[in-house]
Amino acid sequence: MAARLKYEPCDEQHDVVPIAHFSHGHLKKPNDDRMKYFMYGSTKKDVRRGQHRLLVAEKEGMTYVGKNFGPEASHKTLCKHYVGVLNKKTYEMTLHDAELFTLKPTIATSSTTTTEEREDEADVPEQSYAQKFSDLVKTFGTARQKRALAAQELSRACQSSAGATIANAMEQLVPEESTVAVLAATPAANIPPFDIDATDPKDVFPISSIMTPAEEECLRGYQRCFAQADKDSIDQWRESSRYSEYILRHIARLPHYDEERNRLSRLLLYLSALIQLYNVPPRVAASKGVQLSDIPNALQSRLYSLFTVESQVSGKTRYTVPGRLRDRLIAYILVVALHIEDFEFDAALLVRDLALTPAKATEYFRSVGCSVVTNDSRKRKLKQEGESPICVTECENSIRVKLKVPLTFPGKKRGRSRH
Repeated sequence: MAARLKYEPCDEQHDVVPIAHFSHGHLKKPNDDRMKYFMYGSTKKDVRRGQHRLLVAEKEGMTYVGKNFGPEASHKTLCKHYVGVLNKKTYEMTLHDAELFTLKPTIATSSTTTTEEREDEADVPEQSYAQKFSDLVKTFGTARQKRALAAQELSRACQSSAGATIANAMEQLVPEESTVAVLAATPAANIPPFDIDATDPKDVFPISSIMTPAEEECLRGYQRCFAQADKDSIDQWRESSRYSEYILRHIARLPHYDEERNRLSRLLLYLSALIQLYNVPPRVAASKGVQLSDIPNALQSRLYSLFTVESQVSGKTRYTVPGRLRDRLIAYILVVALHIEDFEFDAALLVRDLALTPAKATEYFRSVGCSVVTNDSRKRKLKQEGESPICVTECENSIRVKLKVPLTFPGKKRGRSRH
């Protein structure tokens, strides 16, 4: 008997034979009754969308989905597929239209969305047209469109942050007529806490109000680097410029008995941190990229909160040191140095480390209540007696400072405003 071949065309949306295979393996039992299949077709009258079909397979709570449309289409070919069914009695084969599907496991679908999830979605505000357009450009836009969008977002961020920064700066800005005038007018805001009725110089600026007991206790673990330093360590620090010359000279002259040696070591550590922060370049301080040597992180954070102003620029945190806070930092340095020097010393070396002129240093010392003695008359006398130029130079650079009680501040003077 001769075999015959017959083709039966299918309907537009139905009668297509699905041929499916699983993306991650195959079935051990092809005729497993526990696997249920469902075919869904589009009801659109559009010619292209009318051919969209979805094959779903379910078994034991797991769902597998295959599509013939969209970016997740199982097969994207222009050829047609057929399935032949052979009748063994009549040897007649009937061809039917077929479609290939690749079934992929699906964890969750939109139909399984819980009530709580729907409520959360309802709480999300609807995006504007501009926001939707920006999202589309970020996902599908060209490189040129993405660059233009990034420039627009940066411009908007700069405008908003600039307004906030200006408002913050206007609140924190105070007219600074001169260094002496401001410190004299509002001493409590610009110098360490003081007791104007104190009868002993050590009680004028209590060290506990400058360096809290918790900070002093924290520095006990770091004081050994100074207390146990020898001549070789000091020479190495001097060559690497790790510490200022004022700090190194005092390390070399620390007393031998332990209690006083440890106390001065902690004061020198605190003073070293203040001098390091004072010498930090403005650009480094702006990004808070400086790491103070031999100082715990908690103390560094407190120093930044005391002597810098925090602001937000383009979403980044910036730290700046305005003139009034720089004056406060210098005042703290001078007061700590007074405690180290027993409230009377020659400040020439410290002034040189701070890169201050003698006239400006005199203003700062007097602003914290110190008396400053100049040696102009002695210098003239040494020149007349024919002393060596070295002695004359040392006398010329000498700045004798002493904290006297009762505490007095200089009178207010007029001067050029400083911002």
